[in-house]
Amino acid sequence: MAVIDISPYSGDHCESTALLNMLRNHEIELSEPLLFGLGRGLSFLYWHSKQMPAPFLAGRVKPDHLMRNAADALALGLRTQETASRARAEATLLQALDEGDVVGLKLDRHHLDYAQEDHHFAAHYVACIGYEDDRFVVVETRALGVQSTSRESMARARAARGPMSSRNLSVRIDPHGYDPSRLAKACQTSVLATAQEFLNPPITNMGFKGIAKAAALMRTWPDRLGNTGEAMRIVGASMEEGGTGGGLFRTLWARFLEEAHELTGIEAYDAISVEYRRISDRWTEVANLLRDAGEDGARQALQQAAVIVDSLAGEERAAMARLEEVSR
Repeated sequence: MAVIDISPYSGDHCESTALLNMLRNHEIELSEPLLFGLGRGLSFLYWHSKQMPAPFLAGRVKPDHLMRNAADALALGLRTQETASRARAEATLLQALDEGDVVGLKLDRHHLDYAQEDHHFAAHYVACIGYEDDRFVVVETRALGVQSTSRESMARARAARGPMSSRNLSVRIDPHGYDPSRLAKACQTSVLATAQEFLNPPITNMGFKGIAKAAALMRTWPDRLGNTGEAMRIVGASMEEGGTGGGLFRTLWARFLEEAHELTGIEAYDAISVEYRRISDRWTEVANLLRDAGEDGARQALQQAAVIVDSLAGEERAAMARLEEVSR
C-alpha cells in the first residue's frame, strides 16, 4: 500500500500534531493552537520521584487527555484500541491504513529507527499515514517531519512500558458529528474548563499552586540533586524544546486565545492572549537560566529562576481568573 494522500503537518506538540493529521485526512482543517485549546491542553505539574534524575515541570494536561477533550469539544467519535498482543496491534493498524484512515499511535520513540534521543518516554504520539514493504510511515513534530521505521522497531516502541504508557494504543476518529458552527461555543466552554482546573487543582503540585511550589523547591535543588547543573539542563531543555512550542506551552495557549477571540468576539480573550505571550517569554527566560547555568553558576541561576517562577504563579492565577470570569 502507498502512503495516504494528505498534506502532512508537523507541529509543535506530538498529540495535537497527531490529531491534526487525523482530522486533515477527513478534510477538517483546524490549526494546532485551536486543537490545543479545545483539548484544554494548558496546565502545570511539578513532579519528581526518587527514580528520576531531575524534576519534571509539565505545562500541559496528562497524555491522552488533550485528544479526548478536543474530540469531545468537536463532537468527534474517538475509536481507541489497546491490546497486549503485538501481532493483533499490527493487524489492526494495517487494516485501518488499508481502509484509508490516518491512525494516532502512542509509543516510545526511543525504539524507532530514526530516534536520536537517549531517554525513554512511552507517552509520545505519532500519526501513522501508511506503510511500504516492511516499513511504516509516520508524521512527527516539526524537528523530524515525515519519517519511516521498520515494523520490528514499531512493535517495540508501541509495546514499551514506562510512566504514562499504554498497551499498543491506537486512535482513529469518526468525523460525522463535527459541526463547524459549534466552534465558538466549544472555545468558550474549553477556556472555562481549563481556567477552573488551573485555579482549583486537586493537589498542590498542580495549577497555580504547583507553580508556587516549584519556585520554593527550586531553591533547594543544590542540596537535593546529585548533579545540579546537569539536572537543570535537562529541566530547561524539556521546558523549551520538549514539544512545548516554547514558553512551557504558553505560546500555543496565547495563539489559541487569539483564535478564540476571532471566533467568539470576546474581547478579553485578545487582551489575555497578549498577557500570555508575555508570560510565555518569562517561562523561556526561566528555561534559559536553567540550561545555561552550568554547575558553578547553578545556585545563583536557581535563585533568579525561582523569583520569576514565584511571580508567574500569581500572574497566571490572575490571567486564569479573568478567563474564568469572561467565559461563564
